[in-house]
Amino acid sequence: MDAPNPTRARLAVGIASGGLDSLLAVKVVQRLGFEVLALHFVIGFESGHLRGLMARPGEPPRPPPALLATGARVEVQDVRAEYLPLLAAPPCGYGSQCNPCIDCHAFMLERAGRRMRELEAAFVFSGEVLGQRPMSQNAQSLVRVAERSALGDRLVRPLSGALLPPTAPEREGLFGREALLDISGRSRHRQQRLAEELGVRDYPTPAGGCLLTDPGYCVRLRDLFARRPGRLLAPDDPLLLFVGRHVLLPSGAKLVIGRREEENAVLARHAARGLVFEAAEHNGPTALLEGAPPEPDVEHAARLVARYGQGRTQARVAVRVAAPDGSARVLEVEPTTPEGCRVL
Repeated sequence: MDAPNPTRARLAVGIASGGLDSLLAVKVVQRLGFEVLALHFVIGFESGHLRGLMARPGEPPRPPPALLATGARVEVQDVRAEYLPLLAAPPCGYGSQCNPCIDCHAFMLERAGRRMRELEAAFVFSGEVLGQRPMSQNAQSLVRVAERSALGDRLVRPLSGALLPPTAPEREGLFGREALLDISGRSRHRQQRLAEELGVRDYPTPAGGCLLTDPGYCVRLRDLFARRPGRLLAPDDPLLLFVGRHVLLPSGAKLVIGRREEENAVLARHAARGLVFEAAEHNGPTALLEGAPPEPDVEHAARLVARYGQGRTQARVAVRVAAPDGSARVLEVEPTTPEGCRVL
């Protein structure tokens, strides 16, 4: 890869989730004397992003406050539409859950490389730490990510750089090897001490943001993959997997039942995807049954909605069922337990 424009040699482009390692990487590169453009990619499976969608539907994604506090220029890139096909069939496979970490890192870094070339910046950097994750951050995987991103030795990992082969910016004299750190392994003690030294505060807990590493969320995601031809997801699927109580009816149909007001609102906003259920005369949940289900499933869903509402002690409960075309009807049903159902 060609060397950067000398007039822009003090600009570096980084990928930054807003987690501790990425925040420290930004601060270390700044300490080397570089202006930093921090790219925050939104893939759609960040718990903070989905909570934001629940509270502020339709608003564009926001960068993490801790990232803004670094003083770097921050650019948010919403890559959800591009990321979903990758998640369906990642070339390097998944981790312990539905996390395609090697492909995900390469995906983001390739896009960071585009910005580097557009801006004629010096290099791209990340907060990856050697040995921190057994699949995606061992020595072989770090090489694989660099190759798949097309960055090669224009990619700098400042937190572990002293343990890794020299990069192009080092050979060009932009910084010395002594300026890079030698952090490795899964312990966070070094990072925590460095955070105190560099004034990094209010950072999130490790691995707390990506739902693709969450076992409970991935049970739902795998079920959805099994239902979708080609395993392709729709842009609103990540949010619908995040909210509610997911109940598989005996027939195999899936009912999503809201557990609180904000989840009810999310389900109501997705009425075009199927039948929406609400108790007509009692407070209770909103529920969504996707597709065009047969009548036994409709009745079973109505009985479950009655069970989870305030009319659960009544012999019969009126449940309103609204169709995507705007038509609606009311069913008088007996509340039932989820016996015979599977709760995801």
